[in-house]
Amino acid sequence: MPTTRQLATTAVMTTLYVVLVQALGPLSFLQVQVRVANALIGVVPVVGAPAVAGLTLGVLIGNVNSPLGPIDLLSFLPSFLGLMIVHKTRGRMVVAGLAAYSLLLSVWVAFMLNVVFGLPYFLTFLYVLGGMVISTVGLGYLVYVGTDKAIKSWSRR
Repeated sequence: MPTTRQLATTAVMTTLYVVLVQALGPLSFLQVQVRVANALIGVVPVVGAPAVAGLTLGVLIGNVNSPLGPIDLLSFLPSFLGLMIVHKTRGRMVVAGLAAYSLLLSVWVAFMLNVVFGLPYFLTFLYVLGGMVISTVGLGYLVYVGTDKAIKSWSRR
C-alpha cells in the first residue's frame, strides 16, 4: 500500500507534467517539439516509483486534447515503459536511461505523426528525437542533478 508521501508525490508529478504540457502546448506536440515537461523525467532516478506513476498519468491526462486525436492517449504505454527503463538504470546509467526514453518515445511519436498526418517517418523521427534529446536528456539531466543534490542536502539535516 502506498504511503501518503508516495501518493502526494505521484499527484504533484502528475499535476506538474499536465500543467507544463498544457501551458506550453505549441511546443509539446507535432513534428518539431521540445516537450519541456519531459525535463521532469530527471526526477525518476531520485524519487522512484511515485514519479513513474505520476508522469505516466500526466502523459495520459496531458494528451487528452492533443492535436493527434485519440491515438495520442495510447502514449502513456510507451511512456510507462520508458519511465521504467529510466527507473531501472538509476544510480549507474542515468543518461543512458534518459536517452533510451528519448529513443523509444521518438519512435512512437514519429509513428503517430506518420499515421495521422502522413509525415515522412524517418525525417519526423529525427526531428522528434532532437527535441526529446533537448528536453529529456539535456534538461532532464539538469533536473536529476538538482533534485539529487537537494534530496541529499535535506537528508543530512
